[in-house]
Amino acid sequence: MKSRLVSIKRIIENEIGERIDTRNRRKDLIYARAVFCKTGRDMGLSLSAIGKVINRDHATVLHTLNNVYHHAEKEVYYKRLYEVLKVVVDEGAQTEEVKDRFDATKELSDMIEELQRDNDALRYKLVLIERNKDKFTELFEGLTEEDIDEVYNKLNIFVKVIKTRVYR
Repeated sequence: MKSRLVSIKRIIENEIGERIDTRNRRKDLIYARAVFCKTGRDMGLSLSAIGKVINRDHATVLHTLNNVYHHAEKEVYYKRLYEVLKVVVDEGAQTEEVKDRFDATKELSDMIEELQRDNDALRYKLVLIERNKDKFTELFEGLTEEDIDEVYNKLNIFVKVIKTRVYR
């Protein structure tokens, strides 16, 4: 059971890019330790056993669980990290499987976040178009299709020139 906890610690350290058993009190490390402690507790380990893996005593682990973890779970990154680790621990997977599942879940989560950012950008563009569509509708009233194509081609060139300005 302790070797699984050490594996969980390594996964967290790989994810954040730093060791969590240091004395550093940066918020990101404190939250990562909180996720580790909560995961260890979910595994049914004692406070002392959890603390030994990260060079802390049982009282520090208890404090982390009671006072720090609820702050960490409010942040999406640490909440996601905990949820992934919880699934892995609940399934009782082996170390290599744990890492593979964690990496796959993280990759999917990152893709979802990127798609959400893209979606937000497209929504913003749509709002701009909706706001300004009346301006362009008035411009094109009474024009033939050939005239509209000509205006479009000239606007396209003008937009390219604006986008390549050096002195923005």
